[in-house]
Amino acid sequence: MVFTVKYEEDGVFLEIDAESITRLNKDALIQHLKRKAIHAIDNDSLKNIMESGGYMRIAPPQIEKTYGEDLIVEVTGDNSKAFIRLLAPEFNGPYLKPDYVTKKLSDAGVVYGIDKEALTWIINSRDYSKPHLVARATPKQDGEDGKLIFHFSTDKKTGFPIVISGGRVDLRTLDLFVPVSKDQLLVSRTGATKGKPGTSVRGHVINQTPGKEVALPRGKNVRYDNNRNNMYASCSGLVDYVNKSINVSNVYIISGDCDTSVGNIDFNGSVLVTGSVRSGYTIKATDGINVGGSVESAQLIAGGNVEVKGGMHGSGRGSIEAGGSVSIRFVEQGAIVADGSVNVDVSMHSRIETGGSLHAVGRRGAIIGGQVAVAGDVVANYLGATSHTKTEIAVGAMPRKRTRLSVIEKELERLTAEKIKLDQLDNYLEKTRSTLNNEMWTSLYKSSEATRQINTEEIKAYTEELTILRHDMEHATSSKVHVFETAYSGSRIVIGANAIKLNDEINYTTFRYYDGEVVYGPCEKSRADVRHNLFT
Repeated sequence: MVFTVKYEEDGVFLEIDAESITRLNKDALIQHLKRKAIHAIDNDSLKNIMESGGYMRIAPPQIEKTYGEDLIVEVTGDNSKAFIRLLAPEFNGPYLKPDYVTKKLSDAGVVYGIDKEALTWIINSRDYSKPHLVARATPKQDGEDGKLIFHFSTDKKTGFPIVISGGRVDLRTLDLFVPVSKDQLLVSRTGATKGKPGTSVRGHVINQTPGKEVALPRGKNVRYDNNRNNMYASCSGLVDYVNKSINVSNVYIISGDCDTSVGNIDFNGSVLVTGSVRSGYTIKATDGINVGGSVESAQLIAGGNVEVKGGMHGSGRGSIEAGGSVSIRFVEQGAIVADGSVNVDVSMHSRIETGGSLHAVGRRGAIIGGQVAVAGDVVANYLGATSHTKTEIAVGAMPRKRTRLSVIEKELERLTAEKIKLDQLDNYLEKTRSTLNNEMWTSLYKSSEATRQINTEEIKAYTEELTILRHDMEHATSSKVHVFETAYSGSRIVIGANAIKLNDEINYTTFRYYDGEVVYGPCEKSRADVRHNLFT
């Protein structure tokens, strides 16, 4: 040791080796003197000898006391942990008893979170080299803030082509918007939690911080549930999350042309194109489509109305399909299929099918070449052309019925041919019943019977449907074709199942059905009757 305490007749003396004074642990010295219970210490003398070393009287004469094992309790500043530091006994000094250790902890204010197993181990370890953890607080659990859960992608749209199956890229379909359906869940929120308080090693409550509630964002075309925990789209369309606001729009606006910068569009709502739709692109909308410019050899497919301010240069590939009506200035080498009416100024070498009426009464109001199939009436200024262009106008039946009629007739031809082959198979089986392997004969017979039953049922169903369709076609004779100016030679008018081919020009006339044939007379309409025409 660097220091030695000696008990003499004339006092208590402290000896410190002057050469080793740099290694003196003053705190350990003072702690030793306290544990020895030396009283009436001369602090000045103690200070001098600790600074210079030597041999010096520090207290009056007294009986030496031997100290035993002891401990110091240390608590962290935040009262979260308590440690025991064991103090070694002098030779023959007594060891600690558990009750004393418990009292020391209590006197230090440590009353909570004491690890009894650790305490026993510490007492038995006699490890005086370091402090040992003996008590730990129960930490507080702060509440969690409420959270928003987005059920659609809020990532910035890349505008890049979309990757499809097999790692291939669809160069005409770009990542431009997030589609949503009506009543689709957009955002939900989880409520904040209160959390739990903790307890310090001194037994004090550690207050937790409750979580903060979060509100659903503001929005347009959205609705909330009664508890405002969920937000839904109130219409189909596209969804944007901008400036902490969620907006659903049922109109997708393309400012400019639909071209390589936009790609194909498949939208749950309406689409507005301020420019034109370039060749090779497709626009699909569950509602209407409005095009401010023209349409090239592209496809427009709408669940509602379609309006094209310009016209269509279809080049044999452009088409418009509408669940509602179609208004377009002109269509050239294109196709229009609409459940509603069609309004066009000029149709040239195009195919038009409509479940309503067709009006071609604009500045020119002409249908030149191509095929027209209309459930209602056709109203036009001109049919055909002076060059005797082949132009076919069919009215009085839904175009789909005519198509279905053709499909059924082909199916009946196929089924009849199949029935003939089944009859031939039956004849073969009848002749080979005694010579053919019984197992094979039975298998062929069962297969023939099953196929014949299906064949018979299909022939019956198709025949019944064909009868109804032919009846509808034959009696769909109320529709008419009205021509304000001229119907040219080369035009063919079909009403129901009856037709007339024009070999001469006919002016200002109405074609109608009468007594089993198509006849014509003075025009039964005037331009004033068609006030809804869009092309004046």
